[in-house]
Amino acid sequence: MTKSLPPEETFSESPKPRSTQEQPLPSTAIFPKTLMQAAEPNLQLENTWKQRLSRVAKAILSPRTVVLGFIGLAAFYSFSIGRSRYTSVSQFVIQQPTPMNNTANTILGATAAVPQAISSLLDGQYLKVYLASPDVKNKLYPEPELLEAIYAPERPDVWAGLPFKSSPSQQVEFFRRQVSVQPQPLVGSVVLKTYGFQPQQAFELNQALLRQAQKFVNEVNQSISADQQAFAQKELEISKDELQKAKQKLQDFQDKYGQLSPEVEQQTTSSFIAQLESNLVDLKVELATLKRRYVDPASPEVAYVADQVQELERQIREERQKAVGPNGRDLNKLTSQSESLKADVEFATTALEAARLAVDNSRRESQRQAKFIVMLSKPQLATSEDMNWRWQFFLASIGIVIVGWAVGGFILAAVRKQ
Repeated sequence: MTKSLPPEETFSESPKPRSTQEQPLPSTAIFPKTLMQAAEPNLQLENTWKQRLSRVAKAILSPRTVVLGFIGLAAFYSFSIGRSRYTSVSQFVIQQPTPMNNTANTILGATAAVPQAISSLLDGQYLKVYLASPDVKNKLYPEPELLEAIYAPERPDVWAGLPFKSSPSQQVEFFRRQVSVQPQPLVGSVVLKTYGFQPQQAFELNQALLRQAQKFVNEVNQSISADQQAFAQKELEISKDELQKAKQKLQDFQDKYGQLSPEVEQQTTSSFIAQLESNLVDLKVELATLKRRYVDPASPEVAYVADQVQELERQIREERQKAVGPNGRDLNKLTSQSESLKADVEFATTALEAARLAVDNSRRESQRQAKFIVMLSKPQLATSEDMNWRWQFFLASIGIVIVGWAVGGFILAAVRKQ
């Protein structure tokens, strides 16, 4: 019979408690290490937030984010908060009633004849400058406060409009942005566009500018016609005065030297002298015959004829002296003066007739060259806003980004090379 052994007892090894003499004492060398181990999770958490903020800041300030943000702001302004713009369009040509030889003159009176279409185009260029001038702005808006009240900024788009207490130069610049005059080179017409924040603003501005254009054309035509008429009338008065003076000089000459014509008197004197010379020749022939007949030259017959010859020669000398001598009537000089005075009268008469004809032609020419505006398309009240400015602003913003990116990349590449 076997003896059963008792079951083995299982012993669990449990740590024996240390005595108070075996436990280590706190040390100053161990305390900082223990403190660092306890604060390490908090330090790791703080470093993590700093890294996150740094990454967020780098992402926000990255070039791509800045570019996208700029484009986004431009798109938001263009298609969301930007004020609506409205456009009113009209089209017209500047004509004259009866152009001669299919040509015309410009409203400023060009001397060279030009085709009708080119004339209208040149007039359109003049209107382009005039309608955008400060004079037209002052005529339409005599008070600066009126223009500021009509185009005052409104929220949320506080950048669009004319600010309060703006300077005159700012008002003129703003007015020019609301007006567009476009001459068409192919057809010679003029397209007038006006802009406004309300349909009524653009429509009324277009109508007002059309009235100013018509007034400008009329005033220029009337001014040129008046100048031409005044010039022709002045020339007419001068011609009348010149004719009166010429006639008065001729009258004074005739009063002094008689009513006989110097030409006729000269011819009469010349004929008289010629007759005397003919008689002198006959007497000289007779004297020569008597001298051959009588031996004594002192004979009464010879002496009588010789005295006649001497008297006739003296008379001929006196007549010639009277005709051309300084102490006589000097018919040559008088004839020259008379012809000059008569020529002055004839010239003044011709000038007077030409001046009268010029006055009449100027009057008819001013009527023929009168200009007027022919409307091809009248302005209409806009029924929908003009989206062109929105797309133009947005695409211009993209263009600025592209140019800035290219220039910045070029500068950065140059810096890196150095």
